[in-house]
Amino acid sequence: YNHLKAVMLGKVIIILVTFLLRDTLGGIAVTFQTPDVLTISYIKNNPNFFDYCDKQLNDVVEGYALRKLACGALKLSANDDPPTSFSDMNGIGGDFDKWARKKEYRGYIHIPSFNIKCDAKGKLVTANPRDPDYRNKENPTKNPEQCDDAERNPYGYTKIPNLLSRNPITYKYESADIYTEDPTFIGFQSKPKTFNNNDTCLNILDFRTSRLSHDARYEQQYMTKTDAPFIFTYVDMKVCCNRQVSVTVSRSVFPQTRLYVDGKMFSEQEQTDLGRFILYGGRQSDPSKLSKDGHGKIAPSGKQLTWIKKV
Repeated sequence: YNHLKAVMLGKVIIILVTFLLRDTLGGIAVTFQTPDVLTISYIKNNPNFFDYCDKQLNDVVEGYALRKLACGALKLSANDDPPTSFSDMNGIGGDFDKWARKKEYRGYIHIPSFNIKCDAKGKLVTANPRDPDYRNKENPTKNPEQCDDAERNPYGYTKIPNLLSRNPITYKYESADIYTEDPTFIGFQSKPKTFNNNDTCLNILDFRTSRLSHDARYEQQYMTKTDAPFIFTYVDMKVCCNRQVSVTVSRSVFPQTRLYVDGKMFSEQEQTDLGRFILYGGRQSDPSKLSKDGHGKIAPSGKQLTWIKKV
């Protein structure tokens, strides 16, 4: 009996010491996976898009005929709606890969799920975020030209209709003009210097900025007498050792932007203020004076998209 009491007392002491140590260390070491995050920017072809465009450009484009021409061209170049969900975000030949190769978008950002390991004090130990669209996925270059696959460029495409085609109209897709003017362009970034809150959280930043293709800019200038502004999407993802993950998507006012979490559409912000968006590129009546490729003005900001949850 005394031996049994001694054994039970020993177990109680061990349990108490374990809890005291846990309190001293601040918890237990944890390893978890972040959600898969995706944003898609595209020009949405609403049923009333032509009438909306006509009203928006009333004070932008001089002359009834040119305004109708500009709105007709923009409507024809609008994108098909992306799927509301993807079952395979990472596989070659998966549904996301197949969608991306169709080029029906103005840009996207994809941050796949990655592992986070934190110690017993709640400090970040290791993390392996990556951007799968750059050649160096673990430490992506800041040069936006160094994308992995020319057939699915995350900076997007300009959709151009072949006006001689009929039933159905056929299209070609020209690579967007990528913004390179600002030397602080960050592309994808996830480094120790981005740790915050005493290394209890990690910030992952990913930035896309692009505009109409080179040739399409001259077509727009003819119709609107403006230069094309750069659209942008900026994802700020914060992952903390308490397993809380937040995603904030900053974006230009135009075009439409969707946020997906783990392959499912979570929210969407509408494209708005088309007239203000076009004017932001700057008036330019002389096509020879358009800004050079990679240089120009960035479009005004629209409403953000946010997601926050403990995983």
